[in-house]
Amino acid sequence: MGQTAFKKSIMDGMTIGMGYLPVAIAFGISAKPLMSLLDTVLMSFMVYGGASQFLALQMLASSSALAIVVAVFVLNSRHFVMAFKVNYDLKHESFLKRLVLSSYVTDESFAVTANSTAEQRTFLNYFATFIIAYLFWVVFSAVGYLAGEWMSDEWIVASGIALYALFIALLIPAVRVHYKYGIVAVFGMLLHYIMSIIPSFPSGVAIIVAILLAALLGLILERLEVYN
Repeated sequence: MGQTAFKKSIMDGMTIGMGYLPVAIAFGISAKPLMSLLDTVLMSFMVYGGASQFLALQMLASSSALAIVVAVFVLNSRHFVMAFKVNYDLKHESFLKRLVLSSYVTDESFAVTANSTAEQRTFLNYFATFIIAYLFWVVFSAVGYLAGEWMSDEWIVASGIALYALFIALLIPAVRVHYKYGIVAVFGMLLHYIMSIIPSFPSGVAIIVAILLAALLGLILERLEVYN
């Protein structure tokens, strides 16, 4: 039974990785005009956050390094909550093992392991799922960058639509669950637009403020729903 659980964990990692493949390639292509191959691979290797990496690319031209770091941190802060759940599932494992796994938690790997059976809740099984998906993301980020070497400039610029496609792909399932997520998203977009047209308002600060205020609105809507 243990071997069966391990095989399932490998297949889960492969499935997640195949889902990452087109987005990772799109990220590599989008990064080519802005960064070197080494920088692109290092970002995927160290940040490992699809939406936040695309956001960083968008901010590179007009924002400070500090603004980019803060924006990426805020956007990825949800991973803390997911990592807590993984730590709870594996509370019988050592702190070091749980710390390692917490570094590789993503929305998709969390969703796959959230309903895991007691037999699957081992460091080896979780690590297999997480690391396979991670390797797909890093490797195909590099593949995308190299693909950009033979693509025309027009195609590279057009690949920037991947950022918006990614955000829409993340948003639609949530909106189908409850309309309030759509309200939060539209509110954040409007805030960012308003601040971006204010003369001399730093674009990096505008993104961070929009993210925080939109998150605050989401919290208020959640509280109102609970009380009602």
